[in-house]
Amino acid sequence: MPDARTSGPTAGRKRDPLIEPRVFEAAVRVYARAGWGGFTFDAVAREAGVGKPALYRRWSGGEELLVSALHNLDFPTARDCGSVRADLLDYARQWVHWYRHPDRALAGRRISLDSRARPALAALYEEMINRPRTEAAREITRRAVARGELAPAVRSSTLPDLLVGAMSTHWESTPEGSRARLRRTFPAYAETLVDIILAGAQAMPPRP
Repeated sequence: MPDARTSGPTAGRKRDPLIEPRVFEAAVRVYARAGWGGFTFDAVAREAGVGKPALYRRWSGGEELLVSALHNLDFPTARDCGSVRADLLDYARQWVHWYRHPDRALAGRRISLDSRARPALAALYEEMINRPRTEAAREITRRAVARGELAPAVRSSTLPDLLVGAMSTHWESTPEGSRARLRRTFPAYAETLVDIILAGAQAMPPRP
């Protein structure tokens, strides 16, 4: 009689490396279009064209699958590019790329709201996405102060708050019918925004 520990469906079977990227894309599409109420393993499996058991082998539930999907699909993360302007431009361009994928942008908005009513989702989102990326964004300012590019009076949250807040507001306030044009003009808008933010930040005097 086969050993029960090795006779399961995954015994001796290599994982298909192409399944997870397909599932992540499908998960974000399903969640963006149907919300949490329509976000089920059945729906994601159908959208991805994979068997539902493949999802259960990899993720413990919808919360883990959704947060893992957003985490792995190029969710913007600030990086050290050598100067405060280069850091901000790189971060802004990541957000431009993110918003050019309508499902990703919508899913990002939905999860921030759904997390308020679902503690398990909130905890995973905070641990995997919000906390580490917020800290990485604030490092832009800290590095700039350490390099002498900005005065210590500039708070670490100021630059990313101004950048992401303005980009988000600009995108959300644009009517759907104008989004195609916005996708073309968004990169130039982001670069101009970076220069405006830096001009203000660099004009701040040092603390007395």
